Amino acid sequence: MCASPSHNASPSELSDKTPARGVAPGSYRELLLVAVFVVFTSFTFFLIQYDRMRTAGSGLDALIRNTLAGILPAPDQYRIGLSLLMRFLQLHAHIRPEQSLPLIEFLSYAFALMLLYLLFRCSPQAENATDSHRLVLLGFFFAAAQFPILWIFPWERWEALPTTFYLAAIVILIVRRSRIPFALVCLLAALLSLGQALMRAEVPVALGIAILLSAAMNIPFPRPRSHIAILGLFCVAIGGAIQLYLQRIAYPNAAYSPTTPRFQLLANLDLIHPPLHIPIFLTALLPLIVSLVLLRRHHLPLDPSDKLVLLICLVYLPVWVTMGLVVEVRIFVPFLFLASPTIAKLWTAYLFNDVNGTPPHRSASLR
Repeated sequence: MCASPSHNASPSELSDKTPARGVAPGSYRELLLVAVFVVFTSFTFFLIQYDRMRTAGSGLDALIRNTLAGILPAPDQYRIGLSLLMRFLQLHAHIRPEQSLPLIEFLSYAFALMLLYLLFRCSPQAENATDSHRLVLLGFFFAAAQFPILWIFPWERWEALPTTFYLAAIVILIVRRSRIPFALVCLLAALLSLGQALMRAEVPVALGIAILLSAAMNIPFPRPRSHIAILGLFCVAIGGAIQLYLQRIAYPNAAYSPTTPRFQLLANLDLIHPPLHIPIFLTALLPLIVSLVLLRRHHLPLDPSDKLVLLICLVYLPVWVTMGLVVEVRIFVPFLFLASPTIAKLWTAYLFNDVNGTPPHRSASLR
């Protein structure tokens, strides 16, 4: 649970030690503004997507039918999760795919933003921030959470926002103090990883590897080290098992298109064709790159959740560069969303010259 102020402190002590009670973690005003932000951004996305999908009914129906029939080329053939869900909603809730897809994306986006805010709110840097410090933190979080959405509309993939929700949910299960029994946490992680593996199986595998590395590095999470390792093994095992099932049993005849190599590393290293893929790649990663440079040069503080998030991004980055085209930023969009609280904290720490978690006095903080 997030820390709360002592009820035994006198008013003068509270005013001296906690000058930011008006924007304290979980305060009514902050929660109201965050709710407005989440509702506005997610509902706007829903309205735009719903309008775009109005004329896509026949195309969506054909794509779902072809996916479930097993006639798509690899790797698209292995991404059957959302097709199964939309077909289920069509048969049992009478919601057409052009309606259910925007709804699924809307719910994934809204819940992912709420989980990312929860991850941001419960970090020590946010809990202990002064008034001005916390307002800047919150502003940078709002901004960083908007950067990735710019890469969704032109090159959308159905699974981008559900994957964002999956990453945020697993990280919350690991880093947040909770009274949920560990067996239930394992069940939730297994169900989430199963659903994600049916959309993009490499994500739970990469996430599990990052979690195992965090356990090996002994990052101080609220849960025991052995529990963290078990959760990492769950993610890796479920993602790998589902991928093997789809490739070897469910769709053994699915083959890569002659124009689509299994590994894209050589194409990504080609600086001539396409000519703009490196600038696009660097532009998309610019907020994360800037954050890593600031972290390295100025020794900015990192809490355990930040270390895990950066580890997840750095583990998946070579997977993206090796297996997918770097011009397809949509592949990495969920990880950019996941990094938004960490980016906000690092940028604020740099702005206030916060070294090793000890911000200077106000008079020196903006020099």
